[in-house]
Amino acid sequence: MGWKEPDIVQAHVPSLQLLADYKYDQYQRYGPGKRFVESLALWLVQFDEKDRAKALSLVQDKLIFISESEISHLVTLAYPDVIVQERLRLVAEENDIAPYRVGQLVKHPRFEELRLKSLYLGLSDGAHTNDLRRASYGAISNEQIWQAYELGEAKADDMLRELRTSLATSGRIANLPGDLKMKENERFSLVWLVDDFSGSGNTYIRFDSKEKRFKGKIRKIYDMVLDGGLVDPDYYEVYLLLYVATRQAIDHIEYWAERFTSERGLKPLRLHVLHPIEKDAALSQAQDFEIMSMLETPRYYDSQASDRHIAIGGTTDARFGFANCSLPLVLSHNTPNNSVYVLWGPEEFNFFGLFPRVSRHRES
Repeated sequence: MGWKEPDIVQAHVPSLQLLADYKYDQYQRYGPGKRFVESLALWLVQFDEKDRAKALSLVQDKLIFISESEISHLVTLAYPDVIVQERLRLVAEENDIAPYRVGQLVKHPRFEELRLKSLYLGLSDGAHTNDLRRASYGAISNEQIWQAYELGEAKADDMLRELRTSLATSGRIANLPGDLKMKENERFSLVWLVDDFSGSGNTYIRFDSKEKRFKGKIRKIYDMVLDGGLVDPDYYEVYLLLYVATRQAIDHIEYWAERFTSERGLKPLRLHVLHPIEKDAALSQAQDFEIMSMLETPRYYDSQASDRHIAIGGTTDARFGFANCSLPLVLSHNTPNNSVYVLWGPEEFNFFGLFPRVSRHRES
């Protein structure tokens, strides 16, 4: 950085060390002896001297780092603030009970029935399904939740068997009128799809204009609903619960999910985001032309990052991240490829990022 005067060093180093101690050393891809400060020095050396101040400004002034404790806090809010509220809403609508009569709704047998008939599926390794189960204080059982959205036949059978046992032995449900009593073929009704982050929404739902069909995890989930094996096709609700998502992703998912479900005559997807990141967080929206110009420098990018997975987002390269999201965002367990490349470039690439990413995909 060319900091030779002690006053300049004192003006910068303590704040950088504070950031390291408070958050950035928690990045889980760092190793022993090479945490944030060491990584920052090696990262800055890659830039031309004239650009190092801009690169440091990106880190000090623009970076959004979401720690593991912050994600854990959102997980603890998910069950009482979102999942329970949706059950209360359904019971109120079905039984014509005022939504503010919470005590009456909670005591209604249908509230317990829907609790048991709720299925929770993780959409990635960041879904924190185990933490969500523990945060429910026993309201979600092991046989209602799974860390993946594609279930094997044996696991699906186990979950259905446990559901039917729970319904049959629940004292609150046993007293329901005859037309609501449990049957041998009962299935799940509420499907909760859980994930930690979405930057563009393409992974969940998109339309392939070449193949003229919808793709993504949401389409696969609805296909599962329609086959009638695990979920009741006559009465179901599908929810997508994201702990963090950009406004770009929210708009994308809502628009394309509505088109997909309406065209196929399916019940609409209900999207819940605990912590939205608004559009002004993106570097392209902030209109910081100096930083944006720096990011366009060819030497600060490795073309190896321009793979077929990046192409799905509609861009030829990943300088500004997947689908040009241009985010200055880091998650403690991995940097999303929706962020600008200089933050997440893998360590083995010619230009590596400050918070190197481990990709879910590997090119052969």
